[in-house]
Amino acid sequence: MSNILLLAGVAIAAGLLLAAISLSISNSAAQPESMNQEVQGQAQMNMDEREKSERPSVQFALNKKYMDYKDGVFRVKVGAGNHIAPLTLFFPNHAEIKVGETVVFYNPTRVSEPHTVTFITDTSTFADFVAPYVLENETDITPLPPNANAEPIVMPGPGGKNVILALNNRSFSPTVIDSSGNSTYLPLNANYTMTGTEKYLNSGWIWPTGLSPPGLAPIDSFSVTFDKEGTYNYICVVHPWMSGDVVVR
Repeated sequence: MSNILLLAGVAIAAGLLLAAISLSISNSAAQPESMNQEVQGQAQMNMDEREKSERPSVQFALNKKYMDYKDGVFRVKVGAGNHIAPLTLFFPNHAEIKVGETVVFYNPTRVSEPHTVTFITDTSTFADFVAPYVLENETDITPLPPNANAEPIVMPGPGGKNVILALNNRSFSPTVIDSSGNSTYLPLNANYTMTGTEKYLNSGWIWPTGLSPPGLAPIDSFSVTFDKEGTYNYICVVHPWMSGDVVVR
């Protein structure tokens, strides 16, 4: 009888041990899956939040609140946004400063989207990206890269000469035309002091830092110090609907 009870006890103990082992294995197998689902869920939430933050409406609302004016320096974003939709606006597009203070224009866009800051008081000085030029002492025009699929646009010009279309350096480079009509090229990322007599002042094409195309000037900012009271209006010649003003008191 005692042997039977002993065997029964051993069987029960063995059964309990197997059940415990089975439960432990089951829990250990289920835990990583549960944890994995939680991690995946968190990653999806992060992705959803990131996608939401990239939406143009959200980017616009965030940049509309932007204001950076400290120690006599007013910073203006020339464009904004990302790969979904670059924002072609100045943030803010209105600045109020004192005589002798500076406005710094910079491009924070996260894709290679260019803009300019261009002050024009004489409309005859407007500079297009591309302009026609008369070819003097004409020679053959060939593309620089061998076998490139490229050919210039050549048109009949005055006096039987040909006219070629080419990029306009006064649009792409920092340039000032003074009250006498004299033009001067400024350094890249120029810091210019404006007197209010200029006919034309252009930043050149401002690119996000590190995103200027090969061959074009790596301009990423333009600073203007204002020496005279008044209202100074400017536009982006790449996106003419972009406009802003600086009020100097």
